[in-house]
Amino acid sequence: MAALLDWELCTLGDPLADVGYLLNMWHEPGEVDANTELAPIAIGGFASRHELCEWYTEGSGRDLSGINYYRAFSHWRLAAITQGVYKRYLVGAMGDQEFDLESYKEGISRRAAAALELLTS
Repeated sequence: MAALLDWELCTLGDPLADVGYLLNMWHEPGEVDANTELAPIAIGGFASRHELCEWYTEGSGRDLSGINYYRAFSHWRLAAITQGVYKRYLVGAMGDQEFDLESYKEGISRRAAAALELLTS
């Protein structure tokens, strides 16, 4: 096999949905998230979210004044996907694997809370 393309989560839609996802994965110094240590930006030297937004606005001409909606949507979407995986582990559909269910469950709650915070800030 030379390549694998997974279309399961592929969508065609508003490009700001992708920007919202990028900004959620682009952790700022001091932020706590389960994936922060694994994020490439954790090594430092990268632009801030604010700088990314400025560059994107300048380069695309798109208005990012409502980007928190897209960030909230991204968190909600990932929480829903994670909930589905969590449920499959609970019912044994994922086989006999070592898995930290409590950590996964907490991640779902964190994403939902982050979505709500972005919508109300």
